[in-house]
Amino acid sequence: MVSATSDYLKPISFLVADDRAYMRRVIKGILETLGCKRIDEAHHGGEALSIMKSWPPDIVITEWLFGPMSGLELLKAVRTDKSNLKFTPIIMITSETRRERVIMARNAGVTEYVAKPFNAKSLILRIREVIERPRPFVDVGPYFGPDRRRRAEVMNQGDDRRGKGDRPPAEKTNPREGLTQEQIDKLVAGDNIRER
Repeated sequence: MVSATSDYLKPISFLVADDRAYMRRVIKGILETLGCKRIDEAHHGGEALSIMKSWPPDIVITEWLFGPMSGLELLKAVRTDKSNLKFTPIIMITSETRRERVIMARNAGVTEYVAKPFNAKSLILRIREVIERPRPFVDVGPYFGPDRRRRAEVMNQGDDRRGKGDRPPAEKTNPREGLTQEQIDKLVAGDNIRER
């Protein structure tokens, strides 16, 4: 695991988009503890998109619920952009954990999805996934975004497990209840995030 005070994120730039100053400070504090030197902030999705077009960060961390442009609308705008901006990894941190909301973000091309309330370890694990195990981007019809199969070894070996019947049965959840972080990870990228 990454140590509490390191230079792990020193070369990586971030944009943190949240309408609450407190949340921006919390996220910024975590990033600074890991050595990040370049962090910009936005109060809503429109401001974040404007910043990204003038200064493209390496990773965007955004809330879903804010206006006038939501985090989901920001995500969709980035993924449909005609420039290389569309490849920017986007980590969504939100209390929107209902299955249909997670699927909406996944289908819009979110890279990682962190459920609130979250802790530093949860965010760090997803940042590590973006940096150390980046998923290739795919462009298939209406979808452009990170491949939903997280495991690089599956793609490298050509083992496409679709339709082979060896998947565990889908977990039953109440549609009105939120998903756990483990369920979200499986839904967004087809695998669990594990500490190494």
